[in-house]
Amino acid sequence: MKFVEIYKLKNDGNQEIIGICRLGADGIVVCEGDTIFCDNLRRDGIIDYSSDGFRMRLFPKDGIKFLENLKFAFRSGYLVATEVK
Repeated sequence: MKFVEIYKLKNDGNQEIIGICRLGADGIVVCEGDTIFCDNLRRDGIIDYSSDGFRMRLFPKDGIKFLENLKFAFRSGYLVATEVK
């Protein structure tokens, strides 16, 4: 099963997982973890950094493309997403 972990930097300098997004058998991504964070992903999506020119939004229904773009959407010192595992 393909998945991505999303980490948040805590005040003490350690990281904690706030969400795990998994590709389901139906090709739709399911995100679990912090309720508000996961609800925002479902509602607002993320920017598609793989497209040229106009930036479209990706949503969990977009499957593997959504998973692959999480690492670009969350790459700050505060929030980081892993590669697809």
